[in-house]
Amino acid sequence: MLLRMCMTLLLGAAGGLLFAAIHSPLPWLIGALVATVACVFFGVKTLWLPRWFRQIGLIVIGISLGLRMTPEIWGAMTGHIGLMLIATILTIFISLGNAWVFHKVSKVDAITAIFSNIPGGLSEMVTIGQTVGGNQQVISIFHSLRAVIIVLCTPFIVTWLPHHMQAQAAVSGHVLGVTQTLIILAVGAIGAWLASRCSIPAPYLLGALLLTALVCMNTPIAGENPALAGFLTKTAQVFIGVSIGLGFKREDIAKNRRYFLFGLVHSVLLFVMTLALAVGISLATATDVLTTILATAPGGIAEMSLTALTIGADPLLVTAFQLFRVLFVLTLFSFGVRTWVNRHRRAKAQGEAGQRSA
Repeated sequence: MLLRMCMTLLLGAAGGLLFAAIHSPLPWLIGALVATVACVFFGVKTLWLPRWFRQIGLIVIGISLGLRMTPEIWGAMTGHIGLMLIATILTIFISLGNAWVFHKVSKVDAITAIFSNIPGGLSEMVTIGQTVGGNQQVISIFHSLRAVIIVLCTPFIVTWLPHHMQAQAAVSGHVLGVTQTLIILAVGAIGAWLASRCSIPAPYLLGALLLTALVCMNTPIAGENPALAGFLTKTAQVFIGVSIGLGFKREDIAKNRRYFLFGLVHSVLLFVMTLALAVGISLATATDVLTTILATAPGGIAEMSLTALTIGADPLLVTAFQLFRVLFVLTLFSFGVRTWVNRHRRAKAQGEAGQRSA
């Protein structure tokens, strides 16, 4: 197990190093992801990484975001609630349209189609979809493909935007010392543990972010404009990239290969539609286009926030938008779908009972 883990991490690091050498955006995450996915598709079976490596990566990214939090930024985030709601509802309608097409064309059941296309958290959508009768493997394939497509495409899209549309690069802060880093890492780990105990979505990212921000805004421990050492964030990117890549199972894809193309088309179509939505929101509200693209892109909270942090967009506003969508999908939307499913099943059972009595 130790040898397999070391080989997997070396593969991810090599991919990150290669993409850094060719000056790719977000190279350590994308390089590790591409290298891992390529090996999975070529049938390499020795790759393995414990789940807690991804959790460590998320904690580090959460801390990096929390270090940037200020009262002024918090106020700006709370002022965008209405825009978050509009963007979330429009994204859900787009996804439901894709789900309807998938349901009609592939003849898959409606529950599987809906939970395969709605961009909530990967594990959450798979779990909820399975509990209401969806096909776990198909839902997993769709969300894994979506995560890979969005994470691969978004950094390149925002990097290639015309210069006048790009946000100003973030000013680098002072790197924390060893003692400060250890304290902040402990704070982030405690925040992640507390969030996981409270069943908060994306607990390792958001728990670390919130407790780090709370400590830094109320104590002088981190100083002005602090930042983690570069090797920590690069290592976190490798952990996350490898973990996403290992989410692909060649056996599941081979068993459900006819759904693989549907998932690929859906991911590209959803990305293009949300990209158009982001540009529309940016033009209508005079919001920075880079921030709106990353805020509405149906990728993971950590991946989109990390991209924003890297390219100079507003990572905390991106995190807020992404979190709002996930919370909305996991609560109100999922509750509505479960209610509809239960009502449909009751009506079907009553109809069958009526036929038997007749």
